[in-house]
Amino acid sequence: MYLAQCARHQGRAKLRGLNTIVTGNETVLFHYRVLLVDGRVIESSGANPERVCLGEGALPVRLEATFAGRHLGEAYHIDIDAEEQVFGVADDDNTIIFPLSEFPAGVEPVVGALFEFDLPHGGVSAGRVIRVEGPEVLMDFNHPLIGKNVRYEIKIVAVEASSKGA
Repeated sequence: MYLAQCARHQGRAKLRGLNTIVTGNETVLFHYRVLLVDGRVIESSGANPERVCLGEGALPVRLEATFAGRHLGEAYHIDIDAEEQVFGVADDDNTIIFPLSEFPAGVEPVVGALFEFDLPHGGVSAGRVIRVEGPEVLMDFNHPLIGKNVRYEIKIVAVEASSKGA
């Protein structure tokens, strides 16, 4: 989900009570699944919940807005239509040809495989193989959910009060 950790809340958070309503200014821990229209799960939080600091832009605005007004323990879903462009618009400039020699020895890139690349400034970017021709591999670094209708199933498992001003 490309979620960022919220360092300012680490180790200082106060858990809020069971009757808590999310206002949009908290750190929320939640389990999620992302499903395609055919019901196939393409991503999930697995055994450990994700943590997001609302208001910091770690989630698309449309998705983040769905937390406000929800209760601790609440499970809900949100359907996102591809036409809403929540995950952006495909950009041809985000497809890059890499020499096959850039891949680790013994690793054969195949169409559909996802690879992470270290960025010069220290981050990581994930790209999907879309074509392999001879000594070249065409990678797509556009968001993988662009152009897809998806359903997010979310369950809020903890709400931590903001530490702003604490």
